[in-house]
Amino acid sequence: SRTDLPAAAGQPDKKATAKYWAEALQSAFRKLGDFSDKVFESCMTEALAKEQSEAVTAAFDTMRQKSRRGMQQGLQKVSKSMLEFLDKVEATCTHLKHSVGLQKLRTAADRLSVLAAAKNLLNPGGQVDYDPMKSLKVGGVDVHLELNRFIGAWISDYKAKEFGEGLADFFDDFKEQEEVEDRSPSGTAAASAAAAAGGTAPGEGLLRMVRDALTSAMAGRDEKLDLAPHCFPADTTAAFSADVNAAIDHMLHKRKRTMQQGLKELAGATDRLLHAQKTECIWSSGAKLIWKGAKKLRKVTSRMVVDYGTHIQYEAMKSLVVGGVAIHAELNNFLAAWRLRSQEESGESFGELMRKLSTISGYD
Repeated sequence: SRTDLPAAAGQPDKKATAKYWAEALQSAFRKLGDFSDKVFESCMTEALAKEQSEAVTAAFDTMRQKSRRGMQQGLQKVSKSMLEFLDKVEATCTHLKHSVGLQKLRTAADRLSVLAAAKNLLNPGGQVDYDPMKSLKVGGVDVHLELNRFIGAWISDYKAKEFGEGLADFFDDFKEQEEVEDRSPSGTAAASAAAAAGGTAPGEGLLRMVRDALTSAMAGRDEKLDLAPHCFPADTTAAFSADVNAAIDHMLHKRKRTMQQGLKELAGATDRLLHAQKTECIWSSGAKLIWKGAKKLRKVTSRMVVDYGTHIQYEAMKSLVVGGVAIHAELNNFLAAWRLRSQEESGESFGELMRKLSTISGYD
């Protein structure tokens, strides 16, 4: 099969208008199962529509370089611009906060941004497998046909409705693999439904993540983890999840300063999670090692910027050394599990990362 990007063409002015983008989003939302039809021209300014039009054109032009790097950068651009566009549209039309179409499109765009950025975050293999004129897989998903349709609808002067459908088809390839279509607004009802279906109730996934992390950190010790039911309640793990996501967002900017900031936030999130527990919940050697690693990481990343190179050495796609300890492989494993699979599956790799950080000499 071929991934032959269509040739460039002039961009009609109508695609840089609020009318065009309102119709395109409306069409995309309907394609994603949202028939509320609540996207209006007034949800965006003409300046925003023009900005988004230029961003899409720039992304597609980058993809047309027909190189893996160009394709990866183009995918990053189109996902980032879509996320920023949706945020601004929602800020103007707050009723869209509950739009299923907007939520699905945002989740898919966020997932694509992570997949497209993965190689730049010390992942030698990357998540973009592109053979010019032949195939394109992102995160193992074959998207060449959907991308061709998406680009073709843009540069071939298709109507907004057709472009919106192409946009939805492309981004829908990056929806969460275990996306739950019917969500109950009641936490209790959701938990009951999950239990009845043999699934995971809210909060249980993160509890499993914590259990796996503690077990992984105490690997090699003659010890059995025993957590009481009151340990790691949902409110503390939910806060931890939000903080870790914010930390990872900083890391994905792929700069020395943002990597430092992200690592510092990861350390802080871990410290707060453990500090919020009762003594008997953090008595295991695994908890102690993870907390030790978090405290050392926090000390290292709190150093002044002028001393940065002494304490943290980071080279995108190649290495990351913190306090004299190389952690690029462990960090990659954790990020891939947390963002590309599920938070529930990331416990073991998180435990290994924090156990490695606990071996840093000094910084006590």
